[in-house]
Amino acid sequence: MGYTHYWRREQELDPAAFTGFAADFSKVYEASKDRIPLAGGLGEGLPSITADEVIFNGVEDCGHTVRDLGVAWPADEAGGVDTSGADVTAGNWFAGAKLSARTCDGRCSHETFWFPRVMEMEPYDKPDECGRYFQFCKTAFKPYDVLVTATLIIAKHRFGDAIQVSSDGDQKDWFDGQMLCQSVLGYGLSYDLKTLGGE
Repeated sequence: MGYTHYWRREQELDPAAFTGFAADFSKVYEASKDRIPLAGGLGEGLPSITADEVIFNGVEDCGHTVRDLGVAWPADEAGGVDTSGADVTAGNWFAGAKLSARTCDGRCSHETFWFPRVMEMEPYDKPDECGRYFQFCKTAFKPYDVLVTATLIIAKHRFGDAIQVSSDGDQKDWFDGQMLCQSVLGYGLSYDLKTLGGE
């Protein structure tokens, strides 16, 4: 349980398209890293951005205020990022705080965002009727969530029907990722949850 983004994608993605995907992610990362620092998959070091994979997480030892948010969830009016330690709770749901902005509990890392060009298959991996395989990333609405949504927008832009995205969030929870892509890459606002899902 926790705030999560989901996607179904083909096992192997086109190498040229993946090169463009990694390049676009690199631009978005460079443009946002002073405000939303990223780390490697385990919350330390630097993200991995290669022709074969993009892997990142939030920073484990971020130095932000330690607090108990339970299983955090975006509030109805949620948006933006707050790393000041301000109280951005806007009520509660049964499992934890509702947040008016992305924030952390003293650890900006959560689940690893892993997007390989070629997925390593496990015996339990089964394709859907379109030949796509399931992946997900639980972000807990921490600051790096903006980069997760932006990266999934980039993936949809670069891979088209080879990927289908869905989310626990609403359209407003994707606006910051859309705007980041739009300002850096010149696309993003046309990718809403309906188009990301292939509808």
